[in-house]
Amino acid sequence: MTEEPTTESAAEGVRLVGAGTVIADRYHLERLLGSGGMAQVWEATDQTLGRRVAVKVLHPHLAADDTFVRRFRAEAIAAARLTHPGIVGVYDTCSDGAHEAIVMELLEAKTLREVLDERGTLDAESTRRIGLRLLDALEAAHNAGLVHRDIKPSNILLCTDGRVKIADFGIAKAEDQTELTSDGSLVGTASYLSPEQLEGQPVDGRADLYSLGIVLYECLAGRIPFDGESSAAVALARLHSDPVDPRRFRSDVPSRMATTILAALRQEPDDRFGNAAEFRASLLFLAEDTQPQAIIQSVPEARQEPATQPGFGRSERSWLIPAVGIILIGTALIVAGLLLRNTSETTEAPTSTLPPAFDSAALVDVNTFDPSGTGDPGENDSLAPLAIDGDELTAWRTEQYEDPSFFPGKDGVGLILQLQGPSVLDRLEIIGSTNGWSGEIRLIEQGVEVDLEAPPAATLDDVRGPLSIPLGGARADAVLLWITNLGDGDGSHRVEVAEVTAVGTVVG
Repeated sequence: MTEEPTTESAAEGVRLVGAGTVIADRYHLERLLGSGGMAQVWEATDQTLGRRVAVKVLHPHLAADDTFVRRFRAEAIAAARLTHPGIVGVYDTCSDGAHEAIVMELLEAKTLREVLDERGTLDAESTRRIGLRLLDALEAAHNAGLVHRDIKPSNILLCTDGRVKIADFGIAKAEDQTELTSDGSLVGTASYLSPEQLEGQPVDGRADLYSLGIVLYECLAGRIPFDGESSAAVALARLHSDPVDPRRFRSDVPSRMATTILAALRQEPDDRFGNAAEFRASLLFLAEDTQPQAIIQSVPEARQEPATQPGFGRSERSWLIPAVGIILIGTALIVAGLLLRNTSETTEAPTSTLPPAFDSAALVDVNTFDPSGTGDPGENDSLAPLAIDGDELTAWRTEQYEDPSFFPGKDGVGLILQLQGPSVLDRLEIIGSTNGWSGEIRLIEQGVEVDLEAPPAATLDDVRGPLSIPLGGARADAVLLWITNLGDGDGSHRVEVAEVTAVGTVVG
């Protein structure tokens, strides 16, 4: 690749970047991936670790502005606080006097904006799956006290391996931080901002849920629920009108999905879903044949036109029905001809960037894990298969211990659950003891030893019923259910695991 030398910008000491630029004597920029209002994103090589990375470089005219630099650095700090498979990982931040940059994981992905521009709309199930994975990520961010404030299609990455990730925490706001903008100014993209953001009111996680509602609406309807000739017109419409039911634009949208999205788009934050978990529960519920939850029951159906005048179809029925019949017959003949022609042709289907379907990721084997055991090896090894036999009346159980924390020198016991192959995991479901036990979920890669010092994928505290643990599309070859506290007991303590189910997709 031809190198483009760096040049001095108008701002003293700040330089433009090009292919061949090396930032902080470490990151060699190679290919421009994209450019936004604040920065360029480059594919690069970390010359110290020898790995491929993405480097986000602040535009030179903004690098001379202290406010923008502080906001830019805040992105790195905010994102680095979050470790979640649904959030783009941040490795490093650089300020070498000539450049301001953030170093992130490099992904094979398209933005949701690119996919919608290509396809126009997505089917309801793909929209639901994307929403579920984004809500997992937003729940982690909100639990950490961080509000993204700019959820939009161009900040959502659809990876070729099925993962969905949120990018660009450049205007994210922590609950314990002050705003970086002046009073009355808007931060975010107007088309996706919540009413409270438009009015300059304080925001919390419900603002992100509103913005996600607009994104999901656009996936289904091919347009945002509020539109206008200018940003001011869009904002005015959002503050003074309700969104039109998406089924007005697309008749095959499931009614309960439309109702869920409209619930997320209520003007008053107190009338929406209270948190990401409630929103996710409603989307998960769409796959079940039951009635909607109370939070979404009061959303009105699509507005009907007044019935005082007969509709066009009714008044013109005498000639319209025969004409429609002729059109349908002609269409059928055309379709039949195309099908006959296509039987002799083969085409290669394009690679999808949408997350794969929620197929069951089969658990094919299970073994106990007891690295600090004494006496006879193992931990009721013969009972381990009962944890994945599909029968809730049978169970693997730990041995009995006098103390809920086992004994000195023993930190826990567990089960290693082997997946059918490399998998993208959406969630893990566990049915077992209800005595307040605690533990961790750890993801294992093929050939890699279990590292109990590494951060877990999920922490389980005071478990007293069935669990559904979101994993946000994380990749794994096996899962460790690591029990660290045996919970309540009368002089003897143990935990039973009746059934474990992994939900996701085998990708290898």
